[in-house]
Amino acid sequence: MRITIASPCCYAAVGKKENQEDSLFPLKGNATADTRVFMVCDGMGGHENGEVASACVAETMGRLTAQQPLGTTSEMQNAFEKALQETYQQLDLLDKSDSIRKMGTTLTFLALCTDGVLVAHIGDSRVYQVRPEQGVVFQTRDHSLVNDLVAIGELTEEQAKTYPHRNIITRAIQPHQELPAKATFKVLTDVRKGDLFFLCSDGVIEKLEDDLCQILTEKLPLEKRLEKLKQEALQRDTRDNNSAYLIEVTEVSGASMKSEIQSDSTTQQDETNPKAVDTDKKSRPNWLRWFFLLLTILALALAAFFMMKVKG
Repeated sequence: MRITIASPCCYAAVGKKENQEDSLFPLKGNATADTRVFMVCDGMGGHENGEVASACVAETMGRLTAQQPLGTTSEMQNAFEKALQETYQQLDLLDKSDSIRKMGTTLTFLALCTDGVLVAHIGDSRVYQVRPEQGVVFQTRDHSLVNDLVAIGELTEEQAKTYPHRNIITRAIQPHQELPAKATFKVLTDVRKGDLFFLCSDGVIEKLEDDLCQILTEKLPLEKRLEKLKQEALQRDTRDNNSAYLIEVTEVSGASMKSEIQSDSTTQQDETNPKAVDTDKKSRPNWLRWFFLLLTILALALAAFFMMKVKG
């Protein structure tokens, strides 16, 4: 599979915060149509701490994974995991005093590979795959308290949107962790011409989640769509830093039908509809099962009858 993209667009806005704690890879202005690795990191820890953490992770992870020769999603995942180990070591070296011990960052990652797209994330920064005629066909699920509560049935999706502790995350990249957070991976093989990949920090969806798909699929040049998103966030008084990358697929060649069908039934559906069931199993007729069950019961009854005759 060869995935060709247009020149990617990105932006980073401060919002109502005093400083910018989000980091992008590649840096703004450095991405081209030949770029294969993209990241958005959202730092935390207050003042300069979050900025230090997100910049360290974006630079280290980006540099090490971008060095990986173009290959499969499996090869890129191995490169990602090795790079993440190195990144944790770099954060440990930076964390030399109590003043920055609480620093950390989220990470959302996308790599274009020879057999599909590899997505990885830690925390609540997201990756969306948007298909203009269908809407969102894939999105990552946040590592957050509110998502865990939805998963166990304590909150509905609607209640989650206004839950007071919805910003608490359950995974982050932080220094000196006994059990460092691991990424959740997803391989997307159903990739089509016109698809959009959107990576963003949670500040982007703070006020725009319901309108995100509409803005991203407007009949405007890619850069103007992203600029409109940025201005909408500003007008709606978004408090948090908000940063994003927008990537448009212009051509896909060499994709196998097998991988696309498999992706539609598993990879894509699992994330967009976590409660999806196997409809084939539900609708499958049961008469054969009952028929063989009755035959078994009849056979046992006949065997018991003949055993009694023999004993008699």
